[in-house]
Amino acid sequence: MKKWIACLIVLTVAVISASAMAGSAPVKKAAYPYLLDNFEDGTYTKDPEWFVFDNIMPSITKEYSLRLSGSANDWYVGGIGTVLGVDVSGYDTFEIDVYGYGETSGKLKIELYDDDNGNADIEVDKSWKPLYDDLWSYETDVNWTGMRHLSIPLKEFKNMGRGNNVFDPNLKNGSGGLVKIQIICVAASQTGSVNYNIDNLEFGVKK
Repeated sequence: MKKWIACLIVLTVAVISASAMAGSAPVKKAAYPYLLDNFEDGTYTKDPEWFVFDNIMPSITKEYSLRLSGSANDWYVGGIGTVLGVDVSGYDTFEIDVYGYGETSGKLKIELYDDDNGNADIEVDKSWKPLYDDLWSYETDVNWTGMRHLSIPLKEFKNMGRGNNVFDPNLKNGSGGLVKIQIICVAASQTGSVNYNIDNLEFGVKK
């Protein structure tokens, strides 16, 4: 009888342990990078479609990168964005090539919006801050000349939204995953301008 009880205890512990491990299973890492855009098609209006706002003036260069330029209104210039609705939970980094035109090229801000209230939409307040979802932000000064590749760990993005404060851009439970990405352009001076190119935007896998 004691042997049967002992076996039952061992079996119960094994089942509980297996369940716990299954519940805490890590996110499956992607095998390949996820390319957002490299502008090789010569346009920013499709595949994906980038929307443009405020004073930024995008243009495709002869090298098939996207040039972003424009004049500031109290530091801020404008930006571009695209709606995605994809699962990027298996990635570790955000990759981008940036071509600068010197010390005053401007500031580049990357914004990632992940859906937390399960409606595949981002509701915002009057200051464009998400009400129920996370907004993950990273910014850097573009103060160099020539092309530079940036590999940014996603853990370095800071949450500026009001979601669950967890970077979880998946499509589970009706979530829209990574709903939207925006590139915000800020001048190096209050009345200055921005001028830099971006290319090869993708989510990467840490090796």
